[in-house]
Amino acid sequence: MELIFEDRGMVVRRDNASVLLISDLHLGFEEEISEEKGVHFPLQHVSILERIETLVEKHDVQMLYVIGDVKHTIMTDIPYNWDIIPDFMSDLSAVVRTVVIPGNHDGDLEALLPRNVELADVRGVLIGKEEEKVSLIHGHAWPTPDLLDASLFVMGHSHPSVSRFHTVSSSNIGRDNRRRYAGSLPVILHSKLNKNCVRQNLGVLEIPNDKYAKLVTLPSFNKIVTGIAINSPNSKLPGPFFDNSCVNLIESEAFSIDGLFLGSIGWLRERFNEMIKSNPRGTDSNHGSVV
Repeated sequence: MELIFEDRGMVVRRDNASVLLISDLHLGFEEEISEEKGVHFPLQHVSILERIETLVEKHDVQMLYVIGDVKHTIMTDIPYNWDIIPDFMSDLSAVVRTVVIPGNHDGDLEALLPRNVELADVRGVLIGKEEEKVSLIHGHAWPTPDLLDASLFVMGHSHPSVSRFHTVSSSNIGRDNRRRYAGSLPVILHSKLNKNCVRQNLGVLEIPNDKYAKLVTLPSFNKIVTGIAINSPNSKLPGPFFDNSCVNLIESEAFSIDGLFLGSIGWLRERFNEMIKSNPRGTDSNHGSVV
């Protein structure tokens, strides 16, 4: 089994068959920003469909799993949902066979889906066979016990990211170096999931020789959704795995959306703390950046 990370998504390739995993489309998020902030973004569903189609063609994908939060509003009763989502999902299913695992924002989603789009169990699905089983969950609810047969879990929900800062100076006007927020970088988290911790919370028997699985947390596939800055010292990721200490966030590792290793969360937070505590005065460079 081969895992490929590209454009905020993940491709699972096995036996000449490929499955594409993406999470948290949050269609309609730009409408909320427009109403609340007065900032207008282009509707994202067109570019999202194009990006998915590119990944499907490039990796010869046979099936797409959307791991939760197709829409942004929890309820369906806004014009955007009815005007955009049914046609979007119909166009998407024409590109690739599509399965949706409902997320916490997907209330009444079934009413918006064409019949050829499968709506899976909210507690996740298990794909693959034998040693190549993969469990797919959104991340806001406990999985079903059978999902614990897998050695790899993939989820969304928490939109992990890294905050970036620049140190800038204006020596020509006599201003000291100052730090400025330089945006958010979406990341993919790799963690160790304690399956016996999950079993305890599900009320099923623990299995001593099957204690751990790998957990991959994908960022939002929507490019205007930023997420939770995991390098900030006080940030916490939502969901039962993290809330119940079945995953050690500090020991988790962050990767870029293309698979480049960035460091452990503990290391990234140490750098963040050093940057906040340091005094930029007297530095020689005119500009710099800290992740």
